[in-house]
Amino acid sequence: MQQEQIRQFTERYLAAFSAHIVETHPDYLTVKLPVEVDKDIGNRPFYWSWVEKMNLPYQPLVLTFCFDRERMPEGLRAEHLHLGAGRLQQIFQSARKHGSFVCMYEQAASPRPGARRTTPLVPWLGLNWKVSFICDKKRDMLLHFGINLHQPEIVSNFYPFLLQLSLTPSIPDYCYTLERRLSLAEAAAIAEQETRRLLAAEDGRWAEEARQRLDEELQILEGYYAELAAREPDSRERDGGEADGDEPGAGGGESGGSEPDAVSPPGGLATTLENAARMSESVPASPVPIAPRSAQPAPEPSAAGEEHRRGGGRILDFLRANGIPETPREEIVQEEWRSSTPEEEKRRRMEELRWQYEPRIEVQFLNGGLFYLQSTPPAKNRRNL
Repeated sequence: MQQEQIRQFTERYLAAFSAHIVETHPDYLTVKLPVEVDKDIGNRPFYWSWVEKMNLPYQPLVLTFCFDRERMPEGLRAEHLHLGAGRLQQIFQSARKHGSFVCMYEQAASPRPGARRTTPLVPWLGLNWKVSFICDKKRDMLLHFGINLHQPEIVSNFYPFLLQLSLTPSIPDYCYTLERRLSLAEAAAIAEQETRRLLAAEDGRWAEEARQRLDEELQILEGYYAELAAREPDSRERDGGEADGDEPGAGGGESGGSEPDAVSPPGGLATTLENAARMSESVPASPVPIAPRSAQPAPEPSAAGEEHRRGGGRILDFLRANGIPETPREEIVQEEWRSSTPEEEKRRRMEELRWQYEPRIEVQFLNGGLFYLQSTPPAKNRRNL
């Protein structure tokens, strides 16, 4: 949407609720919000709960919307309304909530002066659907159905036909409505059957190609985990061999495979070393004085501090002070964390691939309306039931 289209949509939205326009300018728009609009886009739910409980008079909210950032009005607190603005998204949601179903009448041509001829208006049910073809790719298709409630027939491309007509929310003068021979539920069922018929006629190659891509991804995943499972016994054998092997320099007088063997001393030198060892054992060693450390030992926590820590510390003090309820200790789920096994990881990744690639069709109702028309849709789009 361009900025000019955003402004036109905003003005139409405000006009639908009879909002009071305080000031209009080529660059901005100042409006006093009515009650329904304020509740939807005003962002003050606590104010409304307080006003409704206390039965106080409503103070309208005044907003200024600017549609060009480079031309923001000086001295006014304006809000830039663009396609990515949160306020515009709220307006879209409000329009979708209040305008999902309408009742409109075709504005018939003005009768000639003195003529009293009345014009019959045929009831039509218009429904707009969005059909989504979803896999790792997505394609949307819009369906616009019109069901004649007086003489059962269904029309495709009904919404583009309505755009060519002049519609009004009140019945025009010298017009009357024909009776409805189909209920709204029966008409909606007819539109659902027509949707199923169109979907059955669609080319299903997109689903076959998506399943082929899914099979390829699953085969790659199977090969990866099969190779991972084949490597695990080899890694266990290597780990077991290293654990059972002798450590360097331990026992046997061996210091390693690459180092030379230790050489034993001659007989006379060995006897002299043994006599020196006996003499050193017989003489008691003098005690070596050890200087005290300069750092003082950490003081032990007091009983009050330990009790405060066990009671939750400052976090629980804050929760209690603000009236936030505490969860009993026995209700806290503290399951021990454990790493996923290869089988669990494989199962989870396979589910993710199926969710991403599995072809599916979703049908969503967008909006609809009851239309009383004098004009007739083109014959090429009509089909009798």
